[in-house]
Amino acid sequence: MRKIGGIVIIIISLVLALSSALNFQEDIIFANILLWVISLPLYISGQIMKTSKSEFKHRGKRWIFIYLFFFFILPLLVYLHVSYQDFKESIFVDDQFIIYESASSKLGVISLVGFIILIFLCAGRFLNPGLERKGLLNVIIIGTVIFLIGFNYFMFSDYRGIHKEKGLISSNWKGEKDIVSYEEMEGVFVEPYVHYAYFSRTSSDETRFSWKVTFQLSNNKKEVVYHFPIVTESSLEQMIDIEKIAQENHLPIIVGEMDQETRKWFDFDLELEGLNEARYYPFFQVNNR
Repeated sequence: MRKIGGIVIIIISLVLALSSALNFQEDIIFANILLWVISLPLYISGQIMKTSKSEFKHRGKRWIFIYLFFFFILPLLVYLHVSYQDFKESIFVDDQFIIYESASSKLGVISLVGFIILIFLCAGRFLNPGLERKGLLNVIIIGTVIFLIGFNYFMFSDYRGIHKEKGLISSNWKGEKDIVSYEEMEGVFVEPYVHYAYFSRTSSDETRFSWKVTFQLSNNKKEVVYHFPIVTESSLEQMIDIEKIAQENHLPIIVGEMDQETRKWFDFDLELEGLNEARYYPFFQVNNR
């Protein structure tokens, strides 16, 4: 009976911990109170009831470290990453932006890769509390955190986007802006395609409808490309806005023809997202084929 009671308490504590993790973005103070004041003490009590004090002394450290990784460290890292991106967007973006991307070049990938590496390093540390050379791993984690802080600080001014009035805006890490007005564009080309799963073109694990938008610039300037890897309501609404802007500025917008395979995945993703076909078919000129 004591063991069953312990299991019930552990389940309750995990439900509360999950609720805490999910509320990190909305209310971090409430989430931490729920985690540290209510959930964690319940978790420890439940483990002691389920086993014994002596076994908990022997194995409890590992249980608590695993618990803290999934319900505190991981949500905290995600919270910090998202908060940085949200703060950056609030500084540079106004309501006239159709599209905003937090990096103007492939350098932005470094931040994301570093963030993922940090998660794996923390997982290695907290999921294996008895790991040998944990001091070295701690140093690597601290070094990665310092690198990410420094890198994101220097890359804070790096972003790009499409502005309704100004045109294509790109700012490098130095804060130097490059603005291409709509008068400097020759046209817009939309290329729909199917993104197949990485390992096999026959696998549908990651297969999805995607498209890219290319802005052809005048005066032999390099074209500007935006990629849309997945179908979402916001991404499709962005295409509607781009079409309106192109029409207002008398820019030709050319949409590439879909083959049967591409059309199949387009319809599938629209249905999967529960989106209205009638609204987005005209843009991709589906009804004309």
